[in-house]
Amino acid sequence: MPTFLFLGSGEFEPWSTEVEATALADAVGDGSVAILPTASASEGDRTFDRWGRMGLDHYRGDGVPAAVVPIKTPPDARRDDLVASVEAASMTYFSGGKPTRLAEVLRDSPLLAAIHRALDRGAVYAGCSAGAMVASRVRDADGRRGTSWLFGLGLVPNVSFGVHWDRAARIPGAQWWMTSRLPDDTWFVGIDERTAILGDGVRWIVHGLGRVTVRGPGDEAFYRAGDGFETPSV
Repeated sequence: MPTFLFLGSGEFEPWSTEVEATALADAVGDGSVAILPTASASEGDRTFDRWGRMGLDHYRGDGVPAAVVPIKTPPDARRDDLVASVEAASMTYFSGGKPTRLAEVLRDSPLLAAIHRALDRGAVYAGCSAGAMVASRVRDADGRRGTSWLFGLGLVPNVSFGVHWDRAARIPGAQWWMTSRLPDDTWFVGIDERTAILGDGVRWIVHGLGRVTVRGPGDEAFYRAGDGFETPSV
């Protein structure tokens, strides 16, 4: 059964320690976290390295072994040594940045295939901001209106994920504009900043400081830390 941890923002901050420990408790792998700031790579090595250091400091403080995997480009995602290190880890963690960049690196790559194998084995896929968004459903092939996010890779095949959702609410029209690109029959989960959901792709538990907005066809509901909800499996 796959395990996903999605954060609306706030990677490598103290608030997320508890939910990460919960995710890692049952994870299968070598016990480590593979940190991939890939989504920030277009901002330069200084930004990439800063996110990597933040991750290392965070997990060192929590007593969890971790390593930064320097995957920045599509060719990097085809390097056998880097792919093997990700597949061996108990949790693969993609931090924030540009979801289009992250999807470009991951799509149809040996790295993405290794992540799928790791999930099937019992490892955790963790994604914050861009790392959560790329797990969304893929676009429909017929190109109909919305057709989900351009960068959705289908790790969770029936849901689209939004992040920084409470911040978007403070910008007039932003939430409407973002979700207007989704088909009317799609499921959408909006995750507030410093808020996370942990689940298997269908059953989820909310953690953190904000709330989660779940929209299905003709329905909308809100959940806070400790609440559970479900999204469709088909």
